[in-house]
Amino acid sequence: MVRRKSDQRKVCNDFYIITNGVQTEKNYFDLLKAKHSVYSVHVKFENADPLGLVEYAKDFLNNANQIWCVFDIDYTHDDGRLVPALNLAEQYGIKIAYSNKAFEVWLISHFKTFKTKMPISNYSGVLTACLNDIGYSDAYDKSDKSLLQKYFIPNYKTAVDNAKIVYQHYVKQHNEEYGPNSKMPIWKWDASTSVFKLVEALKLRS
Repeated sequence: MVRRKSDQRKVCNDFYIITNGVQTEKNYFDLLKAKHSVYSVHVKFENADPLGLVEYAKDFLNNANQIWCVFDIDYTHDDGRLVPALNLAEQYGIKIAYSNKAFEVWLISHFKTFKTKMPISNYSGVLTACLNDIGYSDAYDKSDKSLLQKYFIPNYKTAVDNAKIVYQHYVKQHNEEYGPNSKMPIWKWDASTSVFKLVEALKLRS
């Protein structure tokens, strides 16, 4: 009787988070790693727009369990770089964690369900108000890593719940109008973010 050769291929445990946010986004996910994912998490910065970010992410396909690109919608759809990025990511199985219009939408979700459409320049004021409500007396500073560590990371589960409410509202609305198999126009979904999907995928232990 011929015995089958056992499959000794290594199961890849590497989880890549690739962002073009050199301060807030990278700092946030570096801190979130301390919650101990079941994966070996690597947070990388790449100075590129969404399409360039996905192109860069392709380099890690052979060594990853999952790859996530984190970026802001901002005005990338108007520039014609967003949809090609989404299509390329889908083609290669790279996952997207977007925020519309910016990552601050995800941060605000740590304090409340946020559905208000506003210019990017107003987000800092909302975050300042949220922080002041819980006793922090200064203005929000995106470069202050200690703020993330003290006031945001401990509330990441709240952010998941709040962001999911807004995202699912848009999905339900879209499916009712266009059907569940149509492309979702995330660039129209102001004050929405899918970062909660990335956080859930990390399978954090604490």
